[in-house]
Amino acid sequence: MDSRSMTSRIFFVVLLMAAVVLTSACGTKIVRGAAPIVRMSELSHSEDGISVQLSMRNLNGVALDIQVIDFSLSVEDGKLFTYKGPAETNIVANGTETWTVKAEETQSGKQLLDKLQDGAVKSLPYSLEGSVTTLDEGKLHFNYEGHLYAVPGRPGHFR
Repeated sequence: MDSRSMTSRIFFVVLLMAAVVLTSACGTKIVRGAAPIVRMSELSHSEDGISVQLSMRNLNGVALDIQVIDFSLSVEDGKLFTYKGPAETNIVANGTETWTVKAEETQSGKQLLDKLQDGAVKSLPYSLEGSVTTLDEGKLHFNYEGHLYAVPGRPGHFR
């Protein structure tokens, strides 16, 4: 075997090993510890109080075992809704869950939502801030800002 043939084989083996190493370095990494994306899907108010429907999206590559949720929904410099309590929700990896919470309505909150319902204002800017406490990842914070609008044809419902 001549030296040229031997050099080509060694070069081929080194090139093959480099390709294997580079390919394995590009493997997928599982996301852990990312806070869920929490958005308000719907808000309704009636004589029984306020009901808030939340959409929680898990960005992690593993399930989020949520034990407690603590959040507040603020409108025009005032808290419309505050909740802290057990959630006991498991969101599968990269999945989404809908969760509904109910609470008493404040008089100022009722007045603001009535103004929105009656068309006195077109929208209300809001801020949703809070955290979830998970079994494995601990406390994960979230926040979102948006606008509330009355749902046409559904009195007392807002999005």
